[in-house]
Amino acid sequence: MNLAASHNVRKVFTNTSWLASEKLIIMAISLIVSVYLARELGPSSWGKLNYLLALVSLMGPVASLGLNAIITRELVNEPDAIDKIMVTALVFRLVAGLVGAVLCVALAVLLVGGQTKEFALLLMLLLSSLFNSGKVVEYWFQARMENKYVSVLRVGVRLFFASAKVLTVALGAEFWLLVLVFSLEFAVLGLAYIGLYYGRGGVLKFGLFDFSYGLKLIKQSFWLILSSVASVIYLKIDQVMLASMKSDVAVGIYAVAVRLSEVWFFFPVAFTAAVFPVLLASRTAKPRRYQQQLQITCDLLLYGALALTLCVIAVAPFFVTLLFGDAYADSASVLHIHVLGLSFVFMRALVSKWLIAESLLRFSLWSEGLGAVSNVALNLLLIPVYGYWGAAWATVIAYSLSCYFCFWVFAETRPIAKVMTRSILLPINWRKPYRRVVNETVS
Repeated sequence: MNLAASHNVRKVFTNTSWLASEKLIIMAISLIVSVYLARELGPSSWGKLNYLLALVSLMGPVASLGLNAIITRELVNEPDAIDKIMVTALVFRLVAGLVGAVLCVALAVLLVGGQTKEFALLLMLLLSSLFNSGKVVEYWFQARMENKYVSVLRVGVRLFFASAKVLTVALGAEFWLLVLVFSLEFAVLGLAYIGLYYGRGGVLKFGLFDFSYGLKLIKQSFWLILSSVASVIYLKIDQVMLASMKSDVAVGIYAVAVRLSEVWFFFPVAFTAAVFPVLLASRTAKPRRYQQQLQITCDLLLYGALALTLCVIAVAPFFVTLLFGDAYADSASVLHIHVLGLSFVFMRALVSKWLIAESLLRFSLWSEGLGAVSNVALNLLLIPVYGYWGAAWATVIAYSLSCYFCFWVFAETRPIAKVMTRSILLPINWRKPYRRVVNETVS
């Protein structure tokens, strides 16, 4: 390996380490703050807060326009057009954020009407979230492999506002002031991105805005936008529907279970990101090894998820009440249900990489869309009868459909469905060596 290649490998490793460390730190901060706020606010106010944040999160995919990876690619491939790319992406994302905010307001009016106090708080959150358009700066740093600056910035902002949230509640401030702190966090983080960009020598030259170039980027990201919208719908719509069909208390109890279940989602993403280059290297050079590596990776993900599921189920009754208090006792039983989806989510992390490797990204949209539609339909059926337990079952069934069963429908995706099935049947076929499985797949 020459000196330049060795330097690039070190930069990639360093940037990956910064991002992974940042994720773990922010995840820990978020969990600690969630525990404190949930205990102090009680299920009703905690549920109201999560309902508002869930509604705001629905505008995220619309505001981002699916441009994240595309912006990084453009910055790398066209270094002479950096100013045009940055300004155009920033303006388009700001306009898309406004469109997303209008859609969220329309959804809120449809579900709960526009005359409540929560509606005014939602407007405040939506307006401040427009500053998220500044996140476009992150992809400039990614293209330069300087992720550490963004990571340090985000951790610093998150720590500051985590302290502000805790202090606001500790001082007994009114609920709207806590929502204001969340709003300020959105705004400050977006402005901090822009400040960091200028601090590292970047300049936003708005005279270089190119409308036709922006439209070209959106055409490339169209399917990614739809896939992201579908994904966030089936991840967040349950809390929105619980609020409209039941109560804030129901959302509060359910939100605790969701936080403790989804906290594990980071691990399969990180694991498959580390394995992905190895899979890509084997895919064309050594197909048999590629099949073997796919199978082993899927086995590890599935049985790692099962081990986590059993541990969570075992400790949930004690752990939930210890952290959140007796008011959230029902969250343990909701968690028992919701955590059953971990196995499907963990395997889906591998499927997502496989779809990229096989150039089958269109099936990502189909699967995410099925998850969104099935989750909404099941919530409509189950929430009125079973409340938050029904919402948990709706999510688990939607995970199973979008992460596993749907891949049996299309001939192109059946190979990965077979890999997942072999993992599921491993306890029955544990004597069969991987070599024979691979021979059957390749032949």
